[in-house]
Order: sequence, then structure tokens, then C-alpha cells
Amino acid sequence: MDATTAVAQRDALLADATLRMGPLLDATPAEVVSLKAWRQYRVALNRIEQQAGFPASIDWPKAPV
Repeated sequence: MDATTAVAQRDALLADATLRMGPLLDATPAEVVSLKAWRQYRVALNRIEQQAGFPASIDWPKAPV
């Protein structure tokens, strides 16, 4: 995978994470855990370019469920 493709995939995953986080911004105490997990996922996505093997080998973070 080249850097352009990797960044495009990352951007698509970030957009999905942002959409999923929207409703959680008014989170109940029980939903705060989910919101925190999505925030951590988004940070991990933003840092893929810092991985030693980027772009040839990317350890994609797992999305929360």
C-alpha cells in the first residue's frame, strides 16, 4: 500500500469514527466508556504515519464495538 492510499483509508476510517462519536457527545455515564474508546481509536488512526513500517506495513487499530 502506498502512502496516498493509506492516508485515504485512514481518512475514511476517521470520518466513520467521527460519525459514530457524534451521538455519544451527549453521553450518559454508561456511554462515556464507549466515547473514550472511540476517541482513543481516532488518536491511533491519526498516528499511523508514525509507525516504523508506514506505508508498507501498517498495524491498523481495531475499531470499538
